[in-house]
Amino acid sequence: MSASRLSIKSTACRRLLPITVALALCAAILQPLRTAQALGYASARSSTIVPPNSIIVSIGFEPVASGFNSPVFVTHAGDSRLFVVEQRGVIKIIKNGSVLGTPFLNLTALVLCCGEDGLLGLAFEPDYPTTGRFYVYYTNKSGDQVIARYRVSSDPDVADPSSGQILLTIPHPIYGNHNAGWIGFGPDGHLYAAVGDGGGGGDPFCAAQDPGDLRGKILRLNVVGQITYTIPAGNIFTTTQRPEVWAIGLRNPWRNSFDRQTGDLYIADVGQGAREEINFVPAGASAGLNFGWSQYEGSIPYSDGSSIGGSFDCPPSGIAPTMPITDYGRSLGGSVTGGYVYRGSDFPWLNGVYFYGDYVSGKLFAAWRPSPGAPFTSAFIRDTGYNISSFGEDVNGELYLVSYSGTIYRLRSEIRDKPAYLPFVLQE
Repeated sequence: MSASRLSIKSTACRRLLPITVALALCAAILQPLRTAQALGYASARSSTIVPPNSIIVSIGFEPVASGFNSPVFVTHAGDSRLFVVEQRGVIKIIKNGSVLGTPFLNLTALVLCCGEDGLLGLAFEPDYPTTGRFYVYYTNKSGDQVIARYRVSSDPDVADPSSGQILLTIPHPIYGNHNAGWIGFGPDGHLYAAVGDGGGGGDPFCAAQDPGDLRGKILRLNVVGQITYTIPAGNIFTTTQRPEVWAIGLRNPWRNSFDRQTGDLYIADVGQGAREEINFVPAGASAGLNFGWSQYEGSIPYSDGSSIGGSFDCPPSGIAPTMPITDYGRSLGGSVTGGYVYRGSDFPWLNGVYFYGDYVSGKLFAAWRPSPGAPFTSAFIRDTGYNISSFGEDVNGELYLVSYSGTIYRLRSEIRDKPAYLPFVLQE
């Protein structure tokens, strides 16, 4: 697709917030945008052509709560409350529009913060109202990665800090970056965990392509009803792997999500110095996918140019890489933050659109399939002005954005001009 087929309307429409939307797409151009053309977004923004017969959609964000200390995640526990994860080791609750004064859980005594360390992930068991069990992913005081289980106390708004049980510790020597830290339950009921490659530059440990190393991976654990965890059936794809490993070839997968409707998995992997990428795993896919790092960075071959200690001499796994559905270069950002497929009911015209962003540039992007099974179309949406540290969903599938400066925002959208047909157009 040529850049001229994307356009922006220069006149400003009424805004949901002072920050404006920045993209127009006409229904006629909802065709596959190949990964290699991702850099075309920037040049597309110079056009002033307004496509005819388009649905004009505004995208904005309204603040929900503020005053958080370096928030890095927001999620729900199957009810109307929102749980906000602060990097320093505290989980707080937004309930009935207010932040509760007593934290849900305080792990600051256990958590190393900050930089890329900290309390990084939170996931509630699928039947949490019955089991009261939930999981956290954090960097311990030694710099290692920990997945631990906790229980709620008799007060549903306060966890029992004495219930902590460490399930898995992943050594993280030398470097303090590339910790990843997302955990989430898949449609199969298993706990998935994203682990970075161990840090440094160019995968100096050659971890990502080694199935026998837990780093640079997506792990899959059977934890529901278990004392610790067991290995799910279907995890094993090679004789040389750690049995916890489900997928390989990742650098620093920062924020991933399952589509609550389809079960598809979206993985955002932060790049080295050239490309930021979004990977896609269709529901029901077998274990053993390889997302390419450090043989590839995004859609391009990677080499740090060295012959010692870098990816230049890391042996490939022998598993053919699965290329990202989209990637973008450093003209658009420097650290991708994965998001969610919108499945809420408030804005049905956004149904099926995957939203993601960039922490460094604050840019918001979207990806979607024009038709079932078609290649993904990807587009730049707008500048938010936020350091986007995460996205999140509430129990109803409405979408939230986390600004690292301390505010949680809720996505808002309106149709400005509705023709006789969908698909939609995003436009300022």
